[in-house]
Amino acid sequence: MNSAKDGIWIIDANGRTSYANDRMGEILGVSPADLRGGLSFDYIFPEDVARAQSMFESKKQGNANAFHFRLRRKDGSAIWVDVQGTPMFDADGVFLGIVGTFTEYPCSAKVGP
Repeated sequence: MNSAKDGIWIIDANGRTSYANDRMGEILGVSPADLRGGLSFDYIFPEDVARAQSMFESKKQGNANAFHFRLRRKDGSAIWVDVQGTPMFDADGVFLGIVGTFTEYPCSAKVGP
């Protein structure tokens, strides 16, 4: 998975990173090791947190729709990504987290959803 052109980010049910490939680290401007165990919401602008939490809650309900979102890189700059966030559930239907595929949006200067 580390040679992928897309970022792969696995986030657990508590919003913490359990895995990120090298490309995801590049997108966010950090090493994948620095992401592990950290809160995914740390890479969201404060004004976007409510929307991100709402989307996370929808994933808990099984919503697998793709979405377009702005992330905050480690240096504070914005980067727009297209995200395919697939919810994961165990055999009993308990939400385990999300497997996200992140593709850098061609025009990261876009403003608005």
